[in-house]
Amino acid sequence: MKHTNIAKFALAAVMTISAAACSSGSPADSTPEPEEKIVPISAFEYDTSSIPKPEITIENPTGVLKKILDDGVIIVATAPDNPPYEWVYEDGQTLTGSELYLAKYIADILGVELRIEQMDFNAVLTSVDTGKTDLAMAGFGWKKDRDENFQLSIGYHSSTSGASCHSLLVPADKVEDYKTFEDFAGKVVAAQATSLQQMYVEDQLIPVGAQMELVSGFDQAVLNLASGKVDALATSCSVALQYADQSGGELAKSYVEFDLSVYGAYEGTVVAARKGEEDLINVMNQILTFVNDNAIYDIMYQQALDEAGMIDVN
Repeated sequence: MKHTNIAKFALAAVMTISAAACSSGSPADSTPEPEEKIVPISAFEYDTSSIPKPEITIENPTGVLKKILDDGVIIVATAPDNPPYEWVYEDGQTLTGSELYLAKYIADILGVELRIEQMDFNAVLTSVDTGKTDLAMAGFGWKKDRDENFQLSIGYHSSTSGASCHSLLVPADKVEDYKTFEDFAGKVVAAQATSLQQMYVEDQLIPVGAQMELVSGFDQAVLNLASGKVDALATSCSVALQYADQSGGELAKSYVEFDLSVYGAYEGTVVAARKGEEDLINVMNQILTFVNDNAIYDIMYQQALDEAGMIDVN
């Protein structure tokens, strides 16, 4: 099943509710109660049979890895509001996206069933920490405090597409004002709380004088940008281009792109597990090293872009 207008519908929904949201009197950064729902892998189709797979070594597994192998099921937590990485079709049930493709690939290598548990972004890491789910895959990037509190994998990203490009969405009539990091001095930049982009803003924009506003959901961030409450919104290049394309000339992708090379082996997105689950993350690293060396996530990311009807930055 295809949904070629997912980003268009998302943007239309944001613009439609903007007036009501701005006059509701509720805080812009209030965190809703997590909405949780377990959706089996059969809710969307992704066949990994033609994709090369590594031979991994698992000896005397312990902890969550042993539980996964014994139960024959791996439960992955995600927040499906970020196409092309993860999102829900209009039916409200069918999940898809490049990170979920990767989750299915991991499950197939382990020889287990995949179950996806969807919830509010702010609840994803908590679900792993409390043992409710096994892994978290929701666009997480490496952060020092996150590394201290969770077991993180190496980074995975697409080397030839927008998956490895992160920038800012800005009003179209201001795009020429932003050509360097320093041009954001004194400006308010929105980012989704605990997201990959929060780290980029903290590391690369706040030091030059930008201010950051954290929001609980991406739609709220777009609302704040569209209403002029913030000056820019940090996001991936593909998402920025898609929202710009569907905004009727109101929004544009900034010329400024974040430097991801400074994060070394953690460049891109990471899988998170409960602290101490070294066996599980060691296996994830074996798989992700193979994924990176063979550009496998490039294929998954491009397929997800096509499915979402989104723009590739190349």
